[in-house]
Amino acid sequence: MSGTEALDRLFTTPARTDDDVVALVTGVVGRPLRRQCWVLFLDERALPVPFVLPVSELPLQPDEHVEDFATLVAEVCADNSAAEVVLVWERPGETHLFPVDWEWIDACACAFAERAVRLRGQVVVHASGTAMVELDEAHDHDHDLTVTP
Repeated sequence: MSGTEALDRLFTTPARTDDDVVALVTGVVGRPLRRQCWVLFLDERALPVPFVLPVSELPLQPDEHVEDFATLVAEVCADNSAAEVVLVWERPGETHLFPVDWEWIDACACAFAERAVRLRGQVVVHASGTAMVELDEAHDHDHDLTVTP
């Protein structure tokens, strides 16, 4: 299967389960290359919207710009008929999330909720692979995530 066929398949397969979301993220983001955040948009049938938003200029720690980021995502959702979003945290060279990453995860979840942006999930892409972020893991900031191969 060619790269184009594989990408077409990803964008025509609903992301209903966590495994589906991880497969979508793996197909779109691939290996982690730089510290950044990606926003993937899903329609009401959980099909990926063919619009991906990579954001590489976020400050190290969440600040007042989290509100701007959430507003931008809400506007993109409205403009593209997206029903929910997946946030992807690309972290090259790392095998776990750090306290500052958990701050971003929490800040975005709160800011998105305030703008009625449905967050399908948050995913980390790091040196060990790709995994859904489980919010109960926030209590153990040095915990290595279970990664789907």
